[in-house]
Amino acid sequence: MIHSMPSPDTLADDFRAAMRQLAATVCVVTAGRGASRRGLTATAVCSLSVTPPSMLVCVNRQGAAHRAITENGCFCVNILAADQQDVARRFAGQTGDAGEDKFAAGQWSSLATGAPALDGALINLDCALSSDVETESHSIFIGHVRQVRFGAVKSPLLHYDRSFFSLENQTAL
Repeated sequence: MIHSMPSPDTLADDFRAAMRQLAATVCVVTAGRGASRRGLTATAVCSLSVTPPSMLVCVNRQGAAHRAITENGCFCVNILAADQQDVARRFAGQTGDAGEDKFAAGQWSSLATGAPALDGALINLDCALSSDVETESHSIFIGHVRQVRFGAVKSPLLHYDRSFFSLENQTAL
């Protein structure tokens, strides 16, 4: 049986639809200092290794956050709580804010590397950039964790099918 390959546009649309079904924790990845702070909302974030403690994040090479990460050699993964949807929307570019203006949401401090850390996040993972792998339109940044800060125990903010969700009042399967 011969199967025809879908067109590149159809494949891209199908891929986007498939990825909408992949539920993920919402993070804001930040870098830079002072007025040059930049960040983005990301779900392409995962732990990579315990020895040494390492995180992996995927960032579009055209974005300002990419430049801030490479120039500063560090980044912070801020894992958001369910009540931080406004922060997620702002850093996703859904509010019209850009650059430093995105940081008007929430209170910010810095940890070991100096990267911006969101006060009140579930967890901040402060990372020193270890390696950068360019692939297609994105870079895969690997960072060695230099400091972990825990916030209050709350439900995480999740993203699924273009919407935000919480684990509150949900039953574990």
